Amino acid sequence: MKRVRTVYHHMVPLGLALLMPLAAGPARGQGTELPPIKVDLPPQPNFNIQTAPEKYPTGEMSIYGLRKHMSQYLDKDVQVKAYLLEIYECPAEQRKCNDDLAAKAKKEKRKEAKELKGGAPAKGPAAAAPAMTGGCRPCDQPHFFLGDTPTTKLDHGLLVADYPLKDWNTGKAKPLVAKAGDQYVVTGTFAINSIGGFAASDGLIIHKKFQDASGKILAEGNAVLPPDAQDIKLEGRPAEKVGGARIDAEKADGKGKKL
Repeated sequence: MKRVRTVYHHMVPLGLALLMPLAAGPARGQGTELPPIKVDLPPQPNFNIQTAPEKYPTGEMSIYGLRKHMSQYLDKDVQVKAYLLEIYECPAEQRKCNDDLAAKAKKEKRKEAKELKGGAPAKGPAAAAPAMTGGCRPCDQPHFFLGDTPTTKLDHGLLVADYPLKDWNTGKAKPLVAKAGDQYVVTGTFAINSIGGFAASDGLIIHKKFQDASGKILAEGNAVLPPDAQDIKLEGRPAEKVGGARIDAEKADGKGKKL
């Protein structure tokens, strides 16, 4: 029994001695922090669509700012500073087709009036309808596009609708003359639908005033709104009459001022 105990007591210290260097010694190569590995990756894409300040120092909104705060400005008059991208022009063939059709309808109307004077019975709607039919697609209502940069794509631009094509002082035709790529200021109502039939889920402008960078008015008023609705109501500013309403007001005041 004594011999067995002696061997046992010698073996235990030996086992501990063999284990101690492993436990107490430094753990070389285990858990040592490696130097960082440098990886050259392409720059992260910039998903920020902002291309202009939300509001310019002069007070006008950008298209970006207008859309960002859509719920705040929807169905209100706003002033937007942006670059002209394109003015819509009806294709020449389409315009000619419509002009010819209108001339034909006008001729038929004069002929019918002449027959009425001669005692002929008036034609009913069914008989008059063929004179107004034709194979040409009507031209779109006047409109143009703005962008926060001169290179903004049309499908990202802001549509401005219902601007007038006449001079309010003379009543004569007055096409809009403006240069694509230049910056302008447009004032009008920010809406989803225009009176003339346009629609845009991210908003459009129902036109009331169009000015160049110097403040010169290139177009004013609206081609569809009645005279008593031809005014601008910007928040924090007095109401401003435009178009026919402005002309009538100036005539009433005896000013007769022209653009």
